[in-house]
Amino acid sequence: MNPNTIRGMEPHTRQRFHFAASSFSRIYGVSHVTCDMIDFCYDWAFTKETAPLDCLNHVDRYFRELWNQR
Repeated sequence: MNPNTIRGMEPHTRQRFHFAASSFSRIYGVSHVTCDMIDFCYDWAFTKETAPLDCLNHVDRYFRELWNQR
């Protein structure tokens, strides 16, 4: 993932990417987020799927389940 690619995203898509990436950071720790996880977040940002927004635990569970299903 190239930082220029992220900067070139539409603002809403970039926000979705950062939202997903922050969940992986909370789950695994910043130093353990892999390039595959970043690519996963990038791909998810372009989907129409919505993550639960009521609680960070639910958000993290949602992304962990998606990650494990791939």
